[in-house]
Amino acid sequence: MHSILTFFGFRRPANTPPTPAQVEVNIRYLVLDIAWFGVLIGTTINFLQVYVVRLGASSLLVSAVTYGPALVNIFWQLPAAQLMGRTGHRMRWTVRAGLLYRLFYLLVALVPFLTTVGRAEWTVLLLVLLAFPMSISSVGFLSVLADAVPADRIAQVVGWRMAALGLTSTLSTLLAGRVLQWLPFPFNYQLLFIVGFIGSLGSSWYVASLHVPDRPPERPEPGHWLHEIHRIRRYPGFVRFAFIVGILQLAIGMMTPLLPLFWVRRLDATDGQISIIVTVASATMVLGSLLMRRMVGRIGRGRALAAGALGFGLYPLLTSFTTSAWWLIPWAALGGFFNAVVAVTLFDNLVANSPEDDRANFIAIFNLFVNAALFFGPLIGGFLARGSDGRLGLQVATGIAFVAGLLFAVRARAR
Repeated sequence: MHSILTFFGFRRPANTPPTPAQVEVNIRYLVLDIAWFGVLIGTTINFLQVYVVRLGASSLLVSAVTYGPALVNIFWQLPAAQLMGRTGHRMRWTVRAGLLYRLFYLLVALVPFLTTVGRAEWTVLLLVLLAFPMSISSVGFLSVLADAVPADRIAQVVGWRMAALGLTSTLSTLLAGRVLQWLPFPFNYQLLFIVGFIGSLGSSWYVASLHVPDRPPERPEPGHWLHEIHRIRRYPGFVRFAFIVGILQLAIGMMTPLLPLFWVRRLDATDGQISIIVTVASATMVLGSLLMRRMVGRIGRGRALAAGALGFGLYPLLTSFTTSAWWLIPWAALGGFFNAVVAVTLFDNLVANSPEDDRANFIAIFNLFVNAALFFGPLIGGFLARGSDGRLGLQVATGIAFVAGLLFAVRARAR
């Protein structure tokens, strides 16, 4: 009974920091959490936009899978962080919102059973609505992560998490490719989404089991929530870092709808080929994650992030010149490796650039930059893809990613 109450966020440990023994348990649970979440990524998230394309969605509607949730996050994430602060019990918010967020993927799987009209539109609407609980869960979880493990072990733990994510998402994607070939559309995708939802419940279980302070309510500062944005001017290093990350996310946001559109429209890639492409990207993420700790130790987290952004920018460039779907496999390997470089070092750099005593709000403000970019990026990408295969958009995304990489490099050199 105690475990069930904890799983649903109704019972949490005392408001005390974890002991050294509990830190080791937290690290194990954080790795197991992301391993189970990799099942959701490998069977569901990796295929959502391909699924929407196959439902007959327009390029702008495919882009809405990314820019819709980003728009929600722009206006909701900072108020959500302040809501957690005022009401307290951050872990309970994180656990409950995480469960609700995962439930939406089950609803996506059920859409073809419920209607034969507007399936693409209903699917995209659900993917936009899930951004509300996802915002609460993501802000809460990033703050929890900073409390669950010591600062000097964050890069190591994030690296292990990325490796576990890459491993389970790779295996899940391999299975997904088989299912997509064996079963007719849309039942093949529906089965995958249900499997992903079940796997995501394992992730929720381990998040709910973390031992971190479940902080009481905070005294709210007077003024509108925009007051928080003005406060960041006292931290110019944070502002510059968040701005450059926003540039990189603009490129990533453009790539998100353009890659599946290019694969399907330009290269006529099959579901089997797409599953191989995604599998290779996931597998090289494991390699990149395992090498990150040594790389960061040698060149520093700032230079590692710059290298990741520059390397990742090659992925859309090489894809845009591809004439055969099979050539996408080595490009996906390159993209997966440098994606791991960015993902592993990004949170470490964020923690280093944000104040410890107000990290939840600064993470929310940081996510405003990210989500603004993820809103405009897919819109720009969808506009450039209208009436075309998206090649021009991929090349523009490359240029933007290179700009972000160079700015990261200049910033790292100046420190």
